[in-house]
Amino acid sequence: MTLELLKQNIGREFEIVQEIIELYNNLEVLSASGKPLDEKQKGAITGSIKALSSQLAMINDAVPELVNGISFYKTLKETEEKKSPSLVGVQYLPPSPSALSENKEIKVAVKKKEEKKFLEKLTEHASFSKEIKSSPQTSAVQGKMLRQFILVSNKVFRNTANNLVEKGYFDSLKLDLRKITSPFVINGYVAMMLFSTLAAFLFGIFAAILVMVLGFGILYAVLALFAIPLSAFLLFYSYPSSKRKSLEKQINQELPFVTIYMAAISTSGIEPSKIFDILASSKDYPYVQRELRKLTNYLNFYGYDLSGALKIVAKNCPSERLGQLFEGFSTAITSGGSLTEFLNKHSETLLFDYRLEREKYTKVAETFMNIYISVVIAAPMIMMMLFILMSLAQFSTGMNPTMMGILTVLAISLLNIGFLVFLNIKQPKF
Repeated sequence: MTLELLKQNIGREFEIVQEIIELYNNLEVLSASGKPLDEKQKGAITGSIKALSSQLAMINDAVPELVNGISFYKTLKETEEKKSPSLVGVQYLPPSPSALSENKEIKVAVKKKEEKKFLEKLTEHASFSKEIKSSPQTSAVQGKMLRQFILVSNKVFRNTANNLVEKGYFDSLKLDLRKITSPFVINGYVAMMLFSTLAAFLFGIFAAILVMVLGFGILYAVLALFAIPLSAFLLFYSYPSSKRKSLEKQINQELPFVTIYMAAISTSGIEPSKIFDILASSKDYPYVQRELRKLTNYLNFYGYDLSGALKIVAKNCPSERLGQLFEGFSTAITSGGSLTEFLNKHSETLLFDYRLEREKYTKVAETFMNIYISVVIAAPMIMMMLFILMSLAQFSTGMNPTMMGILTVLAISLLNIGFLVFLNIKQPKF
């Protein structure tokens, strides 16, 4: 019986660790989505992690006594029952069953003095799990569909994806996925990419047949047959890289002000790791905060020292400049240099780069202002004059003046929208 309880305890510990990792991944994905975080949702995830961590600690506390109670010779039943007087078995159904436990009832051993606290943590976890499940951001239907898609993709292309990854064909993609904190591992992502390409190819066959039936010709049919799957493949392949570049741009815009803030905090003589705790709790710099949260996780949960954690996060950071800041901070700590002096000098360099980028943006805006005046204001006037002259010369264009006017207004509207979208994309956020 003792051996069975030990197996149950160790198995449940593994499942709890898996649940905590999944909750942390969900929190990182929500933070990286660019949308404002729902405080209720964030609190539910954080509370669930704390409740699971407490359960993990209490289950683990009972393991040494269970190990001591195991004997390799047959004992009397009475003696067996008295082996662990300070332990008690708790039987329950997990509120958020993992893939390993499914819906099976679980029995674990905990210390008698911790039984009440363990039950309280179970109730807390159940309550938080209901809040997470009821949140629109973690829709059960969407999650189930995604899991099914991942499952089918891995069944069809798992071996192919593993072989391609082992040969190093997707090393850059693997690095990009790590830098954007993707919940997908490289093998699974490649399998999904190949499966999506296959599905797009089948759809392309249907589209090519439809094009042929409608009489558009064989050239358009061949184009549809190959363009659709190629587009699907390129979309999957380029998404992590484009996401990383977007994050890098947002982080670089926040970084000069973050560095100034760090320099100001360091003047108080505070412990270096506390600087990152203060910044991670601030909501003023959401994109840098995302990377700082990774750093605090390495410090608080994985037990890394500050220098080692800084080097790991710098290696997997989407922004090269933030990575350089972390590496320089690590060097300043290990060499015994002045953090305040280092941060002040680094902030001056970053501010200089920021001013150059602002000036570059101003010049780009001036250039596009000239293009706008030429294309959107002068060109339509010239076109209207040409249309009038052509109509006076009785030169047929195949369109009446009303149609010409509508097309001109439509073209001007589209050009204005295009210019506004471009300027909004290029405009710095800070």
